[in-house]
Amino acid sequence: MSVKKLPEGAYAALEGLKAQAGAAMLMLPGESRESQAEGKRALAAAHARIRENEAWATQIVKTIMTGSEQISIDSADAEWLERTFADPST
Repeated sequence: MSVKKLPEGAYAALEGLKAQAGAAMLMLPGESRESQAEGKRALAAAHARIRENEAWATQIVKTIMTGSEQISIDSADAEWLERTFADPST
């Protein structure tokens, strides 16, 4: 079992951001009504998760947008999160 190096909210925020991206893809024009409805439900759940961990979500997005690394919400994972935000002395 791996030891998490960050507060649980950091991982939850990243999961929420990833879920938001996935939900948005379900709501693209041309998708079925069922997919669009599923996307709306998934988006609401993702937004709730992001809202619960807003400080971490903001930090993650800001780092991705201003960072020199070629990273996106889709490619970001727990390893990237820890490498980017964990205290190197731990």
